[in-house]
Amino acid sequence: MRIVIVGGGISGLACYLFLRKFIPSILPTSTELDIIIIESHAATKRRARSPGSVDEAAGPVATTIGSALGLAPNGLAVLRDLDETLFHEVANSGYPISHFHLANAIGWPLARLPATNQSDPQLHTVLISRQRLWDCLRMHVPDNAIADQCTVSGVTYTTDQRPIIKFSDGTPDLAADLVIGADGAKSVVKRSVTGDAETDEYPAVFDGLTGVGGFVPSSQLPENEPRGRMTVTFGAHGFFGYGASTVAPQSNHFAMCTAPRGDEAVWWSTYETTDAPDTRNFDKEDILRQLKARHGGWKDPTIKQIVDEAVIDSVYPTYITPELPTWQTRGLVLVGDAAHAMQPSSGQGAAQGLEDAQVLSMLLAHYLERHFSLSAARAGRQVPATAGEAIDQASKKYYEIRKPRVKRIVHRAKQMGDTKRKKRLVEEWITYFILWVIGKLPTDSFTQKIFNDLPANEVKKMIEQEKAPPASTF
Repeated sequence: MRIVIVGGGISGLACYLFLRKFIPSILPTSTELDIIIIESHAATKRRARSPGSVDEAAGPVATTIGSALGLAPNGLAVLRDLDETLFHEVANSGYPISHFHLANAIGWPLARLPATNQSDPQLHTVLISRQRLWDCLRMHVPDNAIADQCTVSGVTYTTDQRPIIKFSDGTPDLAADLVIGADGAKSVVKRSVTGDAETDEYPAVFDGLTGVGGFVPSSQLPENEPRGRMTVTFGAHGFFGYGASTVAPQSNHFAMCTAPRGDEAVWWSTYETTDAPDTRNFDKEDILRQLKARHGGWKDPTIKQIVDEAVIDSVYPTYITPELPTWQTRGLVLVGDAAHAMQPSSGQGAAQGLEDAQVLSMLLAHYLERHFSLSAARAGRQVPATAGEAIDQASKKYYEIRKPRVKRIVHRAKQMGDTKRKKRLVEEWITYFILWVIGKLPTDSFTQKIFNDLPANEVKKMIEQEKAPPASTF
């Protein structure tokens, strides 16, 4: 059995690791499992990395690094389920956030929102470099599982309806039993899932927001800043956030408590633009002038210092995936941004990609086990006739389980993203008032539901129900 994962980013690597965790034990000894990751960039394994560095040869996320991300508690819970060692490596590679400090451009505090879940012990959100998260995952994937610097041009089918991957760089065609599209918002695999291999009927859409950011010494943060704080500030012309992104040496917090900050901090600014900037050819000085024009008059002295000393290396236009009619078709399935690229305001991009990988792998293991299991047939349960049928059943159930949760998060992200757009005076103060009211509520029930209601539990419940003995007809 061959499973090919197109895309070696965070979601793709997680898919590989979860498949290796769940699938081998349920296959008969006569069936070999071959899992291959196809990646267009170099995907070199790198253990040592200086904080905040960006090396374009280091991995597929380097060229779209987006500085850093907040890995939410539900995403961390997925990593803990996957591998305790990997979970510790990721958690301790970033800075644990206990709360978000919301303020406005004139320096007024608006709200303090929790960034932890309600487990015992609590898991904190971890602010971590995208590249560092990728490095942690990549260290657990063997080199021979990745074919990098290969460009996929499309996916078609063989005469017996097996997916076959086509390449534009001379790489020979590759047939598979399952192709997982983990190739981002501009997914090539998506074309074959939602239409034909030649036409993208649901192209990624620029949503009008662009981000710029980078890393600075944590000495630029307020000296007396409470542990576990991430500051996010709203104004008439955009949004500015900053916070520590590493911890002091030997501070093994495992995302379960706050910790003293290390030497590195991250900052980012999001603003509205009419057209998406060219990420490979843009005027750095002009972007810097715009940054200073937007935030130069804001009252937070930390923002002033960061803006005055900022060096612009990259810009990050936000592309979102339109709502797709499906994430799967025969032998093909989408995960992560290929299925549901969302605004960064969600705080859930990486976490939802990890959830996709876990849920899909659990369901594949369940339905393939039923196909290969004689005991299921003897018990009178419906058994998939072929491995391909089992894969399609798993993919359909994956979409059925994941779509409602992701749809709610995408809707909430759009609402939050709108607070970062240009606002007239009245709109600006309405935004401040709404955020202030949110801060006065006992809890953010939506966020806590996302943090605490883990999809893996829903899958386990569904599997238990399907494995239960058929009800007697007498």
